[in-house]
Amino acid sequence: MLFPGPGTSEDIALLMADEKGASLIVAVGTHNTLDEFLDKGRSGFSSTFLTRLRVGGKLVDAKGVSRLYRPRVSGWALMVLVLAACATILVAMAVSPAGKIFLLYLSTQWDTAKYWLTGLL
Repeated sequence: MLFPGPGTSEDIALLMADEKGASLIVAVGTHNTLDEFLDKGRSGFSSTFLTRLRVGGKLVDAKGVSRLYRPRVSGWALMVLVLAACATILVAMAVSPAGKIFLLYLSTQWDTAKYWLTGLL
């Protein structure tokens, strides 16, 4: 298809997305800083400025989206997950015969360590 326009292909793509009713336009690899607008010295950047004014708040750079939606796990959520895993392992050990033997071994080792510590004091 041929889309005649006075601006750059980037401008036409943004205007087409706006015309089709896009509520959010995520741009990848576009010219987005003032230095890029002023230092390029190419023709057509006035139309890019006007296109940006028209599209307005719908246009978001891909770097901005990745910074906004960074998945973060809080320390509390991680601690709850670890505690739930430990509780699950302890319940599984208490129910199984091999787990009971292992818990008895750990209990004996704990009593030995306690006895050794009381002997030091």
